[in-house]
Amino acid sequence: MSDKKPLPTFGDVMMGVPAGQGGQAKAPEADKGKKGPMVVVKRAGGAVETKRLEPEKPSTKHAAAEVVPAAPAPKAVVPVPSGPSVADDVHEAESFAEMLEKQGKDALPARKLPRVGEKLKGTIFQLGAEMAFVTVGRHEAMIALDELKDEEGILRLGVGQEVEAHVIETGAKGIILSKKLSKSAASVHMLADARASGIPVEGIVLGVNKGGIEVAVGDVRAFCPSSQIDVRPSGKVEELIGQRLMFRVTEVKDRNVVLSRRAILEEELKVKGEALKKELSVGKVLKGRVVSVQAFGAFVDLGGLEGLIPVSELSHTRIGHPSEVVKMGDAVEVEIIRMEQADPHSPDKSKRKDRITLSMRARMEDPFKVAMNELKEGQIVKGKVVRLQPFGAFVELRPGVDGLVHISAMSDRRIAHPRDVLKVGDEVEAKVEKLDAEDKRIALRLVKDGVAVGEGVATSSSAPAEEVGQAATAAPAADSKPRAPRPKRGQIVVGKVNRVEPFGVFIEWDGFVGMIPASETGTDRGTDLKRTFAMGKELKAEVIEINGEKLKLSLTQAQRSEERADLEAWKAQESKKSGSGGGIKGFGTLADKLKGLALK
Repeated sequence: MSDKKPLPTFGDVMMGVPAGQGGQAKAPEADKGKKGPMVVVKRAGGAVETKRLEPEKPSTKHAAAEVVPAAPAPKAVVPVPSGPSVADDVHEAESFAEMLEKQGKDALPARKLPRVGEKLKGTIFQLGAEMAFVTVGRHEAMIALDELKDEEGILRLGVGQEVEAHVIETGAKGIILSKKLSKSAASVHMLADARASGIPVEGIVLGVNKGGIEVAVGDVRAFCPSSQIDVRPSGKVEELIGQRLMFRVTEVKDRNVVLSRRAILEEELKVKGEALKKELSVGKVLKGRVVSVQAFGAFVDLGGLEGLIPVSELSHTRIGHPSEVVKMGDAVEVEIIRMEQADPHSPDKSKRKDRITLSMRARMEDPFKVAMNELKEGQIVKGKVVRLQPFGAFVELRPGVDGLVHISAMSDRRIAHPRDVLKVGDEVEAKVEKLDAEDKRIALRLVKDGVAVGEGVATSSSAPAEEVGQAATAAPAADSKPRAPRPKRGQIVVGKVNRVEPFGVFIEWDGFVGMIPASETGTDRGTDLKRTFAMGKELKAEVIEINGEKLKLSLTQAQRSEERADLEAWKAQESKKSGSGGGIKGFGTLADKLKGLALK
């Protein structure tokens, strides 16, 4: 027989029995005769003890004492850190799959896709051959490189720069962005989405009619009213035919689509104005275009902001009306002579808006300085009488340079008024008595038959305002015609401005007077109405309220009513062309419209 010892079994190891004696091991004396199962309990620290589980008996009075063998010497105990265990957070009933799903939801929240039409800002992280890839929040999107190029066709954006665009697609291709609605994707449904989201659309001008222009946006024919073509009427609408322009969709009903180019232009001007405002300062020279001419001056568009050239700053010469110097559309060079910052809390509404005062005169050569180099005291000069005042007569020596012949220097005898000797338009000779370069004054003495008479003090074209008479405004004559029928609510009337107050504008027509509240003039809040609506200006307004003899009118409502009438007329015209009594021609007529057009 081999002396090789058998290997210990799992049970022997757990019970502490030496190898090879598992089958011969004797139970402790106290366990003899016991029939219950033997169990091994492992205590903290590595101690092991065995005991037998006794079956339940009716009474434990005579139960034998249970003997537990002595535990082996305990091993060194490694301290267990106190505190909550990770297992404490796991419910016993949760499965592993549930725990994994819960952890996934906490770590990676659901990514909600942006909706079509939503305007987003993103950062370019890669440029491809045709597309730019943009990070938008936790998503990635694409936008065509052509849409990021400027007017010269140059891409000036790079990786790391921000772009702002609208979502036009979120399908299998991913998120597609666009700064404008592509004409190839344009449809009535897409135009309705563009109206809701504000996405600009591109269209080609097909033609001009009485109420506006016809525009093709993809295979949809739309209408843009005259009042929505430009910020201000230009009178050159025909030049737009064949051009591709950007529009904002304002109305979509069935296949009737109404557009506004004015909304796009106003947004662009606002952005340019905010940027320009940061660069402006008194003394800065700018170039602009005259957009409005009023009796008190001319308004100039500086590229997003407007400034006023007062009549006194249009020229060195005295003028009766600004139209003598400038007209609408003229390109002018101006200098900022005053800037007034808006005060939103001011009781004066005119001061709640930034005001910029400009001068053309400051950019012109001062004729008085030239005259001072050419004239000398004692010199005999010729001129024309341009104004008579009780104290003397102003004689124009050169354009913009006047001299004053005092009443005492007109005659050897005493006179009551300069008109006793001179009249406006007379060509006279005078002697230069005194030159005052600092105060810009030229004193003249009238010369008769080669002999100078009297003495006086003169002035140039820069004479004090108190020496320049103010013209009186005559009251209009009473209308002798019979009174017209009383206007009705909703009626559009045409009248002339006869009074302007901070709260509104009064117009008169056919013997009636109505008031247009400031909120119904279509101007921004705080606009100085006196600068916008000149006396005698003709306005078209709609009667919106009748209260006894008081009539309330609205310019904006009249404009909307006219646009609606123009749209209805256009629809009727299109219906007549189609011969269907109510439908509008589809894209089949677009090819006819495009024939002969030079597309840009």
